[in-house]
Amino acid sequence: METKHDIRKALLVADGGSTKTDWCLAFPHREPQLFRTRGLNPALLELPAIREILQTELLSRLTPHLQDPEAEIHIYYYGAGCLPSVCTKMEQALTGLLPRSTAEVHSDLLGAARALCGHEAGIACILGTGSNSCRYDGQDIVQHVSPLGYILGDEGSGTALGKRLIGDWLKGLLDEELSGKLAESYGWDEADIIRKVYREPEANRFLASFTPFLKAHRTHPAVHRILTDCFKAFFERNIMAYRPGPLAVHFVGSIAAIFREELEETAGIYGIRIGNILREPIGRMVAYHQQKLKNETD
Repeated sequence: METKHDIRKALLVADGGSTKTDWCLAFPHREPQLFRTRGLNPALLELPAIREILQTELLSRLTPHLQDPEAEIHIYYYGAGCLPSVCTKMEQALTGLLPRSTAEVHSDLLGAARALCGHEAGIACILGTGSNSCRYDGQDIVQHVSPLGYILGDEGSGTALGKRLIGDWLKGLLDEELSGKLAESYGWDEADIIRKVYREPEANRFLASFTPFLKAHRTHPAVHRILTDCFKAFFERNIMAYRPGPLAVHFVGSIAAIFREELEETAGIYGIRIGNILREPIGRMVAYHQQKLKNETD
């Protein structure tokens, strides 16, 4: 039975990116409420801008679900750009949003680790537009290999896959049939590609935008080779540094979800055991904190 004390305790968990932020409001014994706002990267936005987004896009949608003005809200924000130097900024914006609330701000990588591994040790990875990874002890990150961004690293990411595909195409390494399909699908020539990669902003997103083509032609030998080569680079340059041994290696992100089969095939080469693969982490983030709260109150 739901008690008054239960009603007054809620979790507000966020998975924040630069373009969008997913929120989940969870009370015990109630259906969780999901919301989406614009991205809230504290490394890119100043405090007034963050507060404005929270006020206009989140607060009005939260209020109808907060039946008790005395409700205690525990806010956990996991986001891109949440380095220690800017976490205080985000915490200030969040704690001022609701009365009787506390806020913790952490990196998106810790959020991914808690969603993927829960309270167990493991290797947690993000494979989306970019890539990242860590060794996790069931509560915190204990080892981290820097992803280095899309120029120096981000192996296995959508950006890395697109870079390899376009490079092979422009160097004439793809067969005539696949080259023709690529040209027909996008209509760009070499000059267009060079301009978009070297002279226009967000080259990483442009390169990652070729993911649908890779997905559509994943059984073509050249595409299959691109996928497995890029995933080999991810394992060799990142995961092997953790010496995973019996630990499962878990993944979150669109690239891992779309190319699960190729990822598992490549992992087998290294004797790596794949665990959970999630497209979105928000539901499992909430479950982690619900279990943690239950353990603390039992």
